Amino acid sequence: MSFLEKIRKNTWLVLLFISISLIFFILDPNILLKFFTKNPNIIGKVNKDNIYLKEYLDSFQFLKRFRENEPDHYLKNDAWKLLVHEKVLNQQAKKIGIKSTNKDFWKGIEQQSIYSKIVDFQNEKGKMNMKKFKFYLKNLEKLPSNLTPQIELEKNIWSYEKNSILKRIVAKKYVEMLMYGLNTSFVEALLNYRDKNLFSVIDYIFIPYSEINKKCHIIKSHDIYNFIKKNKFLYKKENLRNLSFVIFRSVPSLDDEKNMDFKIQKLFNKFKFSNHNSTIVSNHSEKPFDSNFYSKKHLPLVLQDFVKNNNKVGSMFGPVKDNNIYIMAKLTGKKMVYNSVLCSHILISHNKSIHFSKNRTKKQAKKIANKIYDVVVKNPYQFSSLAIEKSDDVINAKKNKGNLGWIKYEEQNEAFKGKGSFNFFSLKNKKGTIGLTETKFGYHIIRIDDVKDIKPVYQFSIIIKTLIPSKKTEGLLYQKTVQFMKKNKNSNLNTFINNARKKRYETLFLKEIKNYQWNIPDLNTELDKEIINWSYEKNRKQGDIKLFSTSNKDYIIVFLSKIQKKGYPIEEIRNNIIPFLIHQKIDCYLSNMIKNKHMDLEKIAFLFSKKINKFHKINFYQSIIENYKDPKVVGYAFSSKLHETSNPILGERGVFFIRPLKRFNTSKKLSYFSSEIESLNANLRKNILEKIGDVLIKKSNIIDYRKNI
Repeated sequence: MSFLEKIRKNTWLVLLFISISLIFFILDPNILLKFFTKNPNIIGKVNKDNIYLKEYLDSFQFLKRFRENEPDHYLKNDAWKLLVHEKVLNQQAKKIGIKSTNKDFWKGIEQQSIYSKIVDFQNEKGKMNMKKFKFYLKNLEKLPSNLTPQIELEKNIWSYEKNSILKRIVAKKYVEMLMYGLNTSFVEALLNYRDKNLFSVIDYIFIPYSEINKKCHIIKSHDIYNFIKKNKFLYKKENLRNLSFVIFRSVPSLDDEKNMDFKIQKLFNKFKFSNHNSTIVSNHSEKPFDSNFYSKKHLPLVLQDFVKNNNKVGSMFGPVKDNNIYIMAKLTGKKMVYNSVLCSHILISHNKSIHFSKNRTKKQAKKIANKIYDVVVKNPYQFSSLAIEKSDDVINAKKNKGNLGWIKYEEQNEAFKGKGSFNFFSLKNKKGTIGLTETKFGYHIIRIDDVKDIKPVYQFSIIIKTLIPSKKTEGLLYQKTVQFMKKNKNSNLNTFINNARKKRYETLFLKEIKNYQWNIPDLNTELDKEIINWSYEKNRKQGDIKLFSTSNKDYIIVFLSKIQKKGYPIEEIRNNIIPFLIHQKIDCYLSNMIKNKHMDLEKIAFLFSKKINKFHKINFYQSIIENYKDPKVVGYAFSSKLHETSNPILGERGVFFIRPLKRFNTSKKLSYFSSEIESLNANLRKNILEKIGDVLIKKSNIIDYRKNI
């Protein structure tokens, strides 16, 4: 398995580092530069520090590579947020003189880089082996970038890591400095420790509010209205904007489709009669050439059906069109292989290989491997004993005498694609065949112990092209958009939307937007945050209209129909009023029901037809009763007299009556009190750290120029 694939399959590695770690991937910026009126390389500013186009494209393409199924606009918003966080942290670090050194650089690679989590670069203890990593870099730098797509990607990954690791180091130092004095006090830890170990055992009755509602008709609409009327000073509103949209989608015209059909047919004919399949795919397809052979069941479904009747090399599939995507394929290879191979190996590692156990040179390892190979070719019966005696795959050798088990063709990975010519699944390898090959683990003397299930495998050269609108089509769409905007510039909202609907344009009506949102429901473009920021600008007024253009040339006309100034949210008022009024009515109801305030629990249970819950154990740390936390009940359980029934306790979901029976402590001494402090410190720092970035961003001057990216 390649280094790149290991990163991709371990998605958590990506999530671990994306806060300030982004990887470079090629995207031609010339397509985007023409949209900028000022410096085309700058797409934003954070407190006057520039965010450059290349940084943004690096971020976006990194996220796109590892989160392939997510829409581009989500990834672009995330890329922007990551860059903003990185800038504000580094700015704060710079203010107080935090710097990084060359020693910090390699320590950062060892501890903070994406390479530190790759098993191939770790030693037996799971720590990064810098010697192996530097050897990898040395070999990588020798290889030309255009050798293979994977080499190019790995070089770009290292290029970005090398340039960005110092920023991450500085940010980490700044955060660590903030955390340095942030500790839990001894008293806090002591109280938390006691809360965990001090318990009260109670009997209780629980009456849900829903049952009481039926009897005393809790909270009518006029109760809330009367309260708000008496407390008008609280009746304020949240900071909101109401936006409506007319959307002009950029789609290919019939002429665009006809032209594309002609070009595709011409390319198909060229592809069909050419022997330069990889070159044509590389020059014309949106996906790179894949030289691998696949079994039928691992081909795409359409190609599985195709090879049933067209399994001759040179057979053509397509072209087919699906949602503006054209696909054509050519069967460029077919061969028979073993589906499963049982084999054993003797591994001879060296100090340049991964997970080496012997500090021998590569030259020495090759000499030893050749010697063993010569012996077992002449005397195959010695293979098992030599595996136990000589193999550096020690555990496998002792346990299985070098046997690797059955390996299926589909399950083969980079470990079996060595530099040597030995092909595990070739029909040339009969039972008992012995070969020598080299992999990143060292030199392997291989013995084929058994084979089964001969089957065909196929190589396809695939061309994928997407139909996009021509410049002429884009120009006509822009004209139509501008024309509609001019005609409706002074219209009210209803006229604006109705005129769009008469033309059968796509519309979104009255979306309520908050300033701190990143996305607009049902719109979901990379411009959402820019549109929100526009609507909250100081000079905005109701009725304002603005035209926005997305990266795929869709046009969006935004109508600002309402500006609601900041205040106290009405929903929060209701949330505060209702519990207050509920408590008033319940107190009144219960007072009428329970004339004697000193009734015992049994009489209350009879009065309300409820069951007494016996011997329930509760403490301050968990506060769980009736499957929910209810701190009020816990407070009464520890403060009331033992064996006396409490007054009604108005909890979160209903009324409790409790009778404390006993209290006890499960710990007589602070046997692990230091770990308590460490645990609380970790939680405290985690909670504070989550807020640092948001606070810094809120206090920063951030300008976003991403109008057409």
